[in-house]
Amino acid sequence: MNIEHLILFVRLAATNNFSLAGKELGLSPAVTSNYINKLEEALGVRLVHRTTRKVSLTGDGVAFLPHAEEVLANVEAARA
Repeated sequence: MNIEHLILFVRLAATNNFSLAGKELGLSPAVTSNYINKLEEALGVRLVHRTTRKVSLTGDGVAFLPHAEEVLANVEAARA
C-alpha cells in the first residue's frame, strides 16, 4: 500500500471528483484513476463507485476512510 494512494483516496472522498482530487495533488486523470485502482487491488475491495457523472464511496470505502485518515495523521506525526 502506497501513502500517495491513501492521500489521493482521502482527497477523492473529500471532493467526490477524480479530476479535482488529482489536480490538487498534481496528478493527471490517468494517474489518478490508476492510483485508486491499485489501492483497490491491494485491499481486494472496491472503494469507489464510478459513473460518467458521479463518484461516491462504496460501503467499504466509507469504512476504510477513517483508517486511511488515521494512517496519514500518524505519518504526519512521525514526520514532526
